[in-house]
Amino acid sequence: MGTDQVRLHRFVISQLTAAGLDRDRLIRETRLPEWTMAGHDVHLPSHTFSRLWEVGEYELGDPDIALYVASRYELPSLGLYDYLFSTAPTLGAGLATCGPYVTAVTTNHRFDLVVDNDEEVTLSLEMIDGEGRGRDLTQLWGLCAVLSRARRVLRAPLHPLRVALRQPAPARTDTFRTVFGTTALAFDAPVDAMTFRASDMDLPLTTSDPVLAGILQPLADALPPPPPLVTAWPERVAAALAAALAEGNASLDRVARRLATSPRTLQRRLMEAGTTWRRELERARGVRLTAASAAGPLSRARQAEILGYADVASMRRAARRWSVATHALRSDRFD
Repeated sequence: MGTDQVRLHRFVISQLTAAGLDRDRLIRETRLPEWTMAGHDVHLPSHTFSRLWEVGEYELGDPDIALYVASRYELPSLGLYDYLFSTAPTLGAGLATCGPYVTAVTTNHRFDLVVDNDEEVTLSLEMIDGEGRGRDLTQLWGLCAVLSRARRVLRAPLHPLRVALRQPAPARTDTFRTVFGTTALAFDAPVDAMTFRASDMDLPLTTSDPVLAGILQPLADALPPPPPLVTAWPERVAAALAAALAEGNASLDRVARRLATSPRTLQRRLMEAGTTWRRELERARGVRLTAASAAGPLSRARQAEILGYADVASMRRAARRWSVATHALRSDRFD
């Protein structure tokens, strides 16, 4: 089970209280021990933070509450984590601290900053354990809080090129557009992420402090590594592959774009999960062919079309390669 630093709870509770909620009731509804509100290094089960958002949304009747609270984020509410960001020389260097040092505030999330190409950089946020509306609100808070934090220490305006959210599309998106500063919003996406211009990464931070950054580095190095995501990536790749096969283009580049990441990073994530791009592609093709064959026999040409091959000959060559690889794997197991 993941945990979250109580600093997160304290900031959100202060903002929800300012919005009109009763503090004592809020703490009681989320089953937070009162004594934890005074500690600095206390970690609480992550479900309490998600529950805090659910209660806040319900009691206020405001589906945009996470956006509202995150847009009011103030440094250094999260202590070391904020100082590591704000003392960096540039926005890119600051955002690069989000991933390696996320355990300063939570063991239930993972940030990744990926250079997509020469023009774009994507910051993604992944939750290890969570579901339902609590998960949606927590993720929304996480992305927006990072954006608000960055805006606090930049002289130039900062607006993402695109924002991808796994949550379903809300009835209204005007608050989303206002807070994120973009109309390029994608809901029901495979990942929660913000894509920025690569040139934004060179923007200097007004709070840059190399001396303090050097003092904090030993503390940062002592933090545990970010949590692994060994199961999330194969599941997401499977979903993206299914959609890409249905469209007739299941290339690595196309699937990587669907997942708001680069082909190299996608392959690395699959390797970390003990699988490969080729293996996941063939698995997705097998699932698709089985489903299509349920209604009756298919011609070779139709099979090739369903599986995304250029023609029957290409499918046969792939089948031979798969057969050889499978035979070699079985031989290794029994030798």
